[in-house]
Amino acid sequence: MPYPSLKYSFINQCVRLSKFALIACMVTSCSSKNDDVQQVSGAPANEAPAATTELRGVTPKSAAIDADLQSAQRLPDVPVKDLYPSLRNRAEAGDLEAKRQLFLVFNECRLAMQAERPMDYSNSQVSPEILKASGKTREQFLADQQLSSLTFTEEKLKQCEGIPGDAQKETARWLKEAAEGGDTYARLAYYNYLDLIVGDQQEQAVSAEKVKQFNDDSYRYIKSVADAGNPDGLFTLGTAYQRGIITPKDSVRAYAYKKAAGQLTPIGGNDQILDLMAQSMTPSELRKANQLAATLAQRSKK
Repeated sequence: MPYPSLKYSFINQCVRLSKFALIACMVTSCSSKNDDVQQVSGAPANEAPAATTELRGVTPKSAAIDADLQSAQRLPDVPVKDLYPSLRNRAEAGDLEAKRQLFLVFNECRLAMQAERPMDYSNSQVSPEILKASGKTREQFLADQQLSSLTFTEEKLKQCEGIPGDAQKETARWLKEAAEGGDTYARLAYYNYLDLIVGDQQEQAVSAEKVKQFNDDSYRYIKSVADAGNPDGLFTLGTAYQRGIITPKDSVRAYAYKKAAGQLTPIGGNDQILDLMAQSMTPSELRKANQLAATLAQRSKK
């Protein structure tokens, strides 16, 4: 899994997750280890980007899962300075929802404060469908995204002034506690925050044991979501097996988990992804992968 860089936009940051947004984080500018290619979703600057895989014909079950993830990221419409004390008290008392929400609040502030310079959208890719719906040229659309991002960042920084300075040091704590408590959103999000949990690249280089623990925890969290039959968990685990960062590469499992996710929830482009993966697999590997995919999908439907 690629790890987030310290330069974020509020268009492509991994703060808020929609369906398969963790996968979007793997292939957009959230990463410091992937190609420097941005894909702009057209989401308002204060909302999560849609995943780079378009979803069509979402089934009732997948719609419910999507709604659950969206709901998990929705914060009360209360000023941060008023929201923080209440969330803190509830989180300290063991409230899982409050722990997740504290992480969301703190992380948005953390990212706003780390934005060293505005994101340059000039080379960003925008889907033709989004341009058609917006009625704008690519240049007009990206200029609007740039302005929205800057405006949102300024507003977020003002809101964050209502949080005690040292409180944000606990961002990692609340993400970890929410994930350990079994929160689905936190378990999927954890995968993206090596820099938050372990430290910057310099710290990572001298903290092999911490990095290993992070990888082990990330794998355990994602697998638990996948084992529960959640398509987001299945697809993300497939990508983990494909990339071989938090777990050894396994082409059979990578193919199987991605195919199972697509069988539960239609994922635009997934068939093409699977076709490309299949080209580097032997007939025996492909047969095993298809058998495993069928088992995973059947188990997830129960």
